[in-house]
Amino acid sequence: MIKIINQIIGTNKLDIIFRIFKKISPLENLYYFLKSEIIKKISLEYPPYSLEIHNNIISTSWDPIRYGIIALAINTIKKEKIKGHFAELGVFQGNTSKIIHHLAPEKKLFLFDTFEGFPAEFLENKGDSERFKNTQLEWVKKNIGNLNNIFIRKGIFPETTEGLESETFAFVYLDADLYKSTLEGLKFFYPRISKGGYLLIHDYHNPQESNAGVMRAVNEFMTDKMEKIIELPDVLGSIILRKL
Repeated sequence: MIKIINQIIGTNKLDIIFRIFKKISPLENLYYFLKSEIIKKISLEYPPYSLEIHNNIISTSWDPIRYGIIALAINTIKKEKIKGHFAELGVFQGNTSKIIHHLAPEKKLFLFDTFEGFPAEFLENKGDSERFKNTQLEWVKKNIGNLNNIFIRKGIFPETTEGLESETFAFVYLDADLYKSTLEGLKFFYPRISKGGYLLIHDYHNPQESNAGVMRAVNEFMTDKMEKIIELPDVLGSIILRKL
């Protein structure tokens, strides 16, 4: 049924209709039902992690491929006992942070963001200046919930890494959107990722963010590195690599 509807009206219009459904109280249950049915069709049938985690991914995300990959990576980190903390650069409202923390609450998770939008000095396109300002640190804390093992570094990266120079990381999620932020994230985290650890970068194939420099920063930085990036078919074209 969903496939037929999608073919008739198109993906973009279907997304708009679902957003309208969500805002109209009598249709809210229908919205969540349709959402879960769609996501079930493109989620792992036999996940190696728990059913609770699987259902959490299905119920909280429009991008189950990306979150499923995060869950698989963290599952492997646990199984192989890869040492190091977790980190996210580019937190925005904390939705991904919440899932990462839920998947491994025993791991220290460092969250880096201005929580005020992009640093003006990092912008190549001044039209991006108002993006991602719809956030506040207190909102993020409330969204994540349990803040045990959460370490928030508010400010402009990489200034906020002070004191972490000797730390190692097992999982790093870069969602910095801009060329300079992404490049600085790679410069700091790449040499500190443990062997077998994961680096996942969002928006590599997202035209808006690629124009802002995500793809350019990654391609420049990885030119002389041993690892090869793996391109992912999630909503906004993420990439992932494992440290050799």
